[in-house]
Amino acid sequence: MLRALMLCAVVGATARLDATVLVPVSLDELASEAGAIVRGRVVAAEARFTADRRAIETLVTLETEETLKGSLGPSVQFLVPGGTLGRYRSIFVGAPAFAAGQRVVVFLGWNGPSYPYLLGLGQGVFRLQADGVNAWLITPPIASLTATAPVVRGDPARRLMPLAEFEQQVRALVAAAR
Repeated sequence: MLRALMLCAVVGATARLDATVLVPVSLDELASEAGAIVRGRVVAAEARFTADRRAIETLVTLETEETLKGSLGPSVQFLVPGGTLGRYRSIFVGAPAFAAGQRVVVFLGWNGPSYPYLLGLGQGVFRLQADGVNAWLITPPIASLTATAPVVRGDPARRLMPLAEFEQQVRALVAAAR
């Protein structure tokens, strides 16, 4: 019995376990770490296999409406892990999904000569909503990211804010980081 238990412990200890851990990122961290911050409209989201054909990634094309930091031109492409390709679907926990026509603000980083990526996965995307009066609203980031303040779903303190106010806040954070 003891040998069987020891064998299970050894086999269990050598098994590979994969996990995704998302560390909460504040808006000032996103603004300072981003190489580019872009507001735009998604014109395409095309899933494809990675170069080694072991995973699926989605290439998102964004038509730039406003650049808050950096300069990537009138059109921006970035990669997001996961997606649906034919009958195959890959889900990467924390990675957002995009569809043509969506309007977003994205915080992008990059390493060397490659496509940019989203900082903090889904934390680096802020989706815009029309308010019905030709203005845009955005869900503000979580204000407090301390261990003593839990994140509460449906927190009444997190109300939609005007896009202009959000962009002003981001520009101030970018200026302070310089």
